[in-house]
Amino acid sequence: MSPAFIEALLAGRRAEAAASGGFALPEGWPDAHDERFLRLRLGQMRGDPSLQPWLARAMLLRTRQRPMIGHIGFHGPPDRRGAAEMGYTVLPPYRRRRYALEAAQGMMEWAVREHGVRLFRLSISPANAPSLAMAAKMGFRHAGEHVDEEDGLELILELVRE
Repeated sequence: MSPAFIEALLAGRRAEAAASGGFALPEGWPDAHDERFLRLRLGQMRGDPSLQPWLARAMLLRTRQRPMIGHIGFHGPPDRRGAAEMGYTVLPPYRRRRYALEAAQGMMEWAVREHGVRLFRLSISPANAPSLAMAAKMGFRHAGEHVDEEDGLELILELVRE
């Protein structure tokens, strides 16, 4: 999701945003949570355009209409330990269909291939059983926990890719 896409979307110019992104926008999106997320990512991209590939990508179905079904990205480039933290959201009508799994695997492959990232991190609410199950399926292991200002208690999960 480019700065131009996000700016148009946040300004209520949905047709312009859809044309810029090249996909169909979901009705009612963004909600208040994702609007805050998009404003944060837009500020980061404006501050450092080199961050754009890391921050926010739309998840699309591979159909003629190309509907957006969620979004995924890293919180930024790898930290000083070389860890890249990933986050994702699948919109309710599309959950539990393995879309998050496919998107997360694709993002990790991109980070390994293009940037040599080997350590990946997820922060997941202990109440989010589907995401915890997906992380376990991918081989993520518990590495700690923290309290997020917006989301509360989160488990920190890490995966080392060889």
